[in-house]
Amino acid sequence: MVGRGRRPGAGAGAPQMENLMRRLLALICLLLAAPTLAAPLAAPGDARLRTDVELLRAHGYIVGPVDAWPLPWAQIDRGIERARSDPALPPHLLLAVNRVAALSDHYNQRTTYEVRASVTNDAALVRTFDRVARNQGDVSVSAAHDRGALYVQWGATWQSDGTDRQEATQHKNGFSPDPTQVVLTVGQNWAIYGGWMDNWWGAGQDGAMLFSTSARPFPRVGFRRLEPFSIDAPVLRWLGPTTFDMFVGVANEERDWDNPAMIGMRLAFQPTPWFEIGLVRGLQLCGSGRPCDARTIAKALIGFGDFDNTGTLDEPGNQLAGFDMSYKRPIGKTGQILKLHFSTVAEDADNILIEQFGRQIGAGISGPVGEKGALLDAGFEYVDSQAAKFLGRLMGGKAYPGSLYNNFIYYDGWTYGRRPVGHSLDGDARGMTVHWALTDPKNRRWNLSARHIILNLHSYEAYRISRNREEIVQVEGGVNWPTKLGDVKASARLQKNGPNTPDYDPTWVQGELSWTTRF
Repeated sequence: MVGRGRRPGAGAGAPQMENLMRRLLALICLLLAAPTLAAPLAAPGDARLRTDVELLRAHGYIVGPVDAWPLPWAQIDRGIERARSDPALPPHLLLAVNRVAALSDHYNQRTTYEVRASVTNDAALVRTFDRVARNQGDVSVSAAHDRGALYVQWGATWQSDGTDRQEATQHKNGFSPDPTQVVLTVGQNWAIYGGWMDNWWGAGQDGAMLFSTSARPFPRVGFRRLEPFSIDAPVLRWLGPTTFDMFVGVANEERDWDNPAMIGMRLAFQPTPWFEIGLVRGLQLCGSGRPCDARTIAKALIGFGDFDNTGTLDEPGNQLAGFDMSYKRPIGKTGQILKLHFSTVAEDADNILIEQFGRQIGAGISGPVGEKGALLDAGFEYVDSQAAKFLGRLMGGKAYPGSLYNNFIYYDGWTYGRRPVGHSLDGDARGMTVHWALTDPKNRRWNLSARHIILNLHSYEAYRISRNREEIVQVEGGVNWPTKLGDVKASARLQKNGPNTPDYDPTWVQGELSWTTRF
């Protein structure tokens, strides 16, 4: 393992990868817009919007993969058009269409503004798809401008210092440029983008295995498909509607190797009307003092056998790969939909075969309650982030404690600001969640969840959330209440035990209040 001391010259001068990022962002900003539709991306963080999108996807109005966010508004808008052409929408679907359409209409304006402010006495341990404060104070202000093919959003987020009882909250605080981004539409249906934006890849509610919103967003540039495409070729036709997203980012911070590159790739497709598959890869390479030439990058991208798994410091970097699947379809005649999902990410390979998996599985149901359009979304989710053979303990497979999200070269791991880039519970953790949410006819969303969590199963010292094993029970409830001045969210959590409390089992009562307004 590489020593943890600072290396001479580390961080001196702007790293090559960071310089490249800045130049690409500047180039995008200088490009002139063509007279076509803009393509803003719907960011993760709104659980009500996600439930509505999944409902429209299960009923066939939205076509193509929807498990990875940001999700293009172009794809969502096409689904709204299909739904509005159906004269027989039941009340819960009609209200869902109206909620999604209202947001779409807002983001299609030439100029928009958004303000978000959150306060809490203690940051949430589990960072769900729904946005929560990362620290006791969390404020964001942004403006967005639609200029035809060019969409520009600029702003900043400030979060306060962390607390002593959650060590992971003490890093990468203060101001950040997120949510600043530029999206340029190219050839009608592709986008080049850059900036500071959140990612959530996977259908999970309480976490995502490769990219989640656990850590603050790092700067990146990338390109992606806006609306799904089909491949008209033998064999490949079965993929169905397909999307692709790839970005290159920089974890711009002092760490084991300062300013390493973070690369994400996702190919997703919908082979049947209800089944979706996503293939994902994440790479961590370069950084001050590490090789970053074309040969190194090519070896990392190929990633087979001795190209990327030499077991020596000559490896190009850290690599994770995996896939996620979801199944969403109507059941019965009541308008309910069944939702099943599975996600896995692997840390290492033995030559070609990937062998060290973390996994997440969930099931749920969503549909109408009563006759006035109320919508219920409920289910359970289980995550096991201890690396093991594919099925883990279910088949008595070998486990690899301390492997997932860690690397013998990049010993600060798959993190940014010392927080996991993947699942917010970090590696070597298990968690079971039962969740319930009701969106009433006035668009108020009431939610309740209960969790049983085991952090750091083997007290592995490298893990960030807790340095020792802790067993935690948590109950959480809240409401998202729309008003004329914006959405007001209030939540309360009762938690038994917490991170880094080996000698006692405290009881924590946590409250959070947030306000989001758009105009």
